[in-house]
Amino acid sequence: MSTTLLFLVPIGMLAALWSLCFVGCVLNRHGTLGPGPDPGNPPTYSDDFVLTESSLVAYWPLSDLLGSLDTQGQTSGAGDLSGNNHIGTYTIPPAYPSGVQAVSQSSPISNPALTRKPSIIPGDAGSTKNPLPASVDFEGGYVSIPWSTQTSPQLDQFTFEAWIKPTWTGSGFVWVVFSAFINNTGFRILINDQNHWELVIGTGPGNMPNAIDTMVSIDPTSQTLTYVAATCDMNGVFSLWINPMSDNNTPPANWTSGSSTNYVAADPSQLTAIFIGAGANDQPLRTPTMNPTGAPLYPFQGQIQSVALYSSVIAATDLQSHFLAGAG
Repeated sequence: MSTTLLFLVPIGMLAALWSLCFVGCVLNRHGTLGPGPDPGNPPTYSDDFVLTESSLVAYWPLSDLLGSLDTQGQTSGAGDLSGNNHIGTYTIPPAYPSGVQAVSQSSPISNPALTRKPSIIPGDAGSTKNPLPASVDFEGGYVSIPWSTQTSPQLDQFTFEAWIKPTWTGSGFVWVVFSAFINNTGFRILINDQNHWELVIGTGPGNMPNAIDTMVSIDPTSQTLTYVAATCDMNGVFSLWINPMSDNNTPPANWTSGSSTNYVAADPSQLTAIFIGAGANDQPLRTPTMNPTGAPLYPFQGQIQSVALYSSVIAATDLQSHFLAGAG
């Protein structure tokens, strides 16, 4: 066999193997060669988007509440699918303060409850890692995650995302979606009394928190499904994304601070608990007989599903991919 032929045989074999690979392989959204879509097992929001992000810190799908909790003191485990064991607890607190003890802008819910509801994310049907996707209807109950007793990173930069479907009526109240705030460090994500998305950003002990009304509206009476993501980069620049879509592949943020907010990340060892669906996580808890205006306060009313926290800024195009995948 000639030298030329000996050289061409391996080349031909490589070409054949390469063509075979492309039968079942494609460039994935991170730009690396990976398996192509399986027609019998299409991509799902949890399996192929959230859980494939390398900077994922915690993922609470909120699909593991069975039935309802409606009695003070009732609890149930809220699992974390990230594998980092940031397990939370569904909790029913005492009635929210009302009357002369009412806390300004905190809805005085007298019978707090949490109820399992159908999934609000069409794109998670068929998930193998979240096989029974569901949402939780928050009506004064909340999820508490004991952050300081778990192995938790300091979120100098981060991305938060969740899906919500508000159901409240009336005005004048604050509705907290996520609260990771202590000693004026960390952050809160809420809807304020004007039904605008608002960020409360810690700027360090001894300073005033930076409460920013983004002027991005939400209509709670429409009961519209909403994907929300908030990002913070290493320079303290915050951005807010609501149902991101663009014909140019890179969706613009609905709001951005544009410059540093002087954000100071919370020390994980000091952040006793993170709350989903309520605020005042930095305050002592109330009991029926003591501290009647204590935590939780500012309860969310409506459905929440698939809350994720990352230790990096997820690119705008990937946030759009997350939204489109979830929206189905």
